Amino acid sequence: MIERLARQISFFAPAAVMSAWGVVMLHTIASGHIKDLLSPMFRSYVLAASLLLFALSIVYLVLYQPVQESAPALAPAGRLRQLGRWIMLLLPVVLAAALSPSALGNKTLQNRSSFDPTTGVTPMPSMGSTSQADVKAALAADPNQPVPVEVTDLVTISQTPAQIQSFEGRKVNVVGFIVNEGGRTKLVRWIMWCCAADAVPVSIELSGNTAGDWKDTQWLQITGTAHFPSTLGHVTPHVDVDTIQPVKEPDEPYLSP
Repeated sequence: MIERLARQISFFAPAAVMSAWGVVMLHTIASGHIKDLLSPMFRSYVLAASLLLFALSIVYLVLYQPVQESAPALAPAGRLRQLGRWIMLLLPVVLAAALSPSALGNKTLQNRSSFDPTTGVTPMPSMGSTSQADVKAALAADPNQPVPVEVTDLVTISQTPAQIQSFEGRKVNVVGFIVNEGGRTKLVRWIMWCCAADAVPVSIELSGNTAGDWKDTQWLQITGTAHFPSTLGHVTPHVDVDTIQPVKEPDEPYLSP
């Protein structure tokens, strides 16, 4: 009986582990947690990989059968080894599902803050068609009406004198989260090219009415006036804040090209 059980466990283990990883991948997609981990252009591969793991599990079960030779009797040490095999196989699955981080937080921002994406070395994501239409409509309407832009849009504008001239003094709406760093208040968004491992923070400076008990990763909408002061030839986007209000997390919390 024990020998048969040992053979069955050994037989089903590969399929069980592949299926478990497939479940973790599908759960990541269904829960929306994948938005914190991968750029949109790579998410379809995760779905394909999970389906492939399930398919391989089925193929394995259909084409392979447990060996007919009797397995050696399992001594207590053998049972412990068998248990250890399952723990080593399943522990990464459990940890990946339960303990993976929910967002790129303030600690990661501090670790990567030495890299300054506003210097022009890092290309900014381009405006989407919806954002471009909103900006054009707002610019053509009342000049006092706030223009909806992203943090990265303001950084892109700061790199072109003609765009600086058209946006200088404009009312804007910008979404992000506030970080106090080195005595300066900034509004931050993350750019993600591939995955969370290559994400970098992009920020604009804030002044004016920035007081409030804001959490490190709380999503906020800033309404204020955009300025583009230049220091030694380096233009830094700046918003003089009128109001700050909490908003729900955007559909895509991390910007990407």
